[in-house]
Amino acid sequence: MQNTLEKIAAQLTSEISNSLSRCGLMYRIFSRVKTESSIRHKLEVKYAGKKSKLQDMIGIRIVAYFQDDVDALALYYSVGDVVKKAIDELDSSTFRPQRLNITSRIPSDMIEEFVSAIPEEIRDCVEPTYELQIRTVFSEGWHEVEHDLRYKCKEDWAGCEPYSRALNGVIATLETAEWNMKAIFADMARHNFLHSDYTAMLRNKFHLRFKSESLSEPLNNYLIDNKHLAEAALNVDRLIVVCTLLTHKADFDLTYDNLFYLINRIEMMDPSLVAMEPEETKHMLDAFLNS
Repeated sequence: MQNTLEKIAAQLTSEISNSLSRCGLMYRIFSRVKTESSIRHKLEVKYAGKKSKLQDMIGIRIVAYFQDDVDALALYYSVGDVVKKAIDELDSSTFRPQRLNITSRIPSDMIEEFVSAIPEEIRDCVEPTYELQIRTVFSEGWHEVEHDLRYKCKEDWAGCEPYSRALNGVIATLETAEWNMKAIFADMARHNFLHSDYTAMLRNKFHLRFKSESLSEPLNNYLIDNKHLAEAALNVDRLIVVCTLLTHKADFDLTYDNLFYLINRIEMMDPSLVAMEPEETKHMLDAFLNS
């Protein structure tokens, strides 16, 4: 059972990883498969006498570097063959971590293999789904500590509410650090714009893994002469750009030039910039946006 499910988990993880890498997102990804003993224990403790089924035989966790990437990934993975979403709404007066778990069906070409791997006597208690968790790097570290030293040891924390609240306060501190980090890069991008350093502006604005070193000289010079276009790119909603990169499936060569041409296509449509597109880039963008 374990080997088959781990093979399916590895395939799912690889497909997700390829999609995220194609978009240039900064992330880490992990997967795990429940052991048979863990499954039986959970069915006895949590699902005994209930009609609901175990849905997280396979778990995949995406750890993004930035909170706005979490927002983009949550939006992207909330559509499709989704069975259940557990996305907590945060409020201003409570210290608690945000749960962002999305349960989706195993792809049709893997279902038969998945089902056959489950022992027959518990097969009716397990649903052919996997759970996707999305977190930031900062919250991932906190969750790992909390899961092993509080969630699994609830009896240790009985009568220790002040300590429990203080531990929740740590996640609030980490959330503040995430907001501060985002603000630093936004301020850096604004500083780069004011000093006409448009490569650095794009790098700090979008914080993606680019495949080139800088903007080409012709495009950079054009932006120096047309500063309003650089400012328009600075002010574009990053979520729109990242979701565009995620949603379209054709190949996209993520260079600084190509990203700027893409932003122009989806937001600004400056005709002179469109005319500047190299022929190969033009064909790539046409295929990408039509995919």
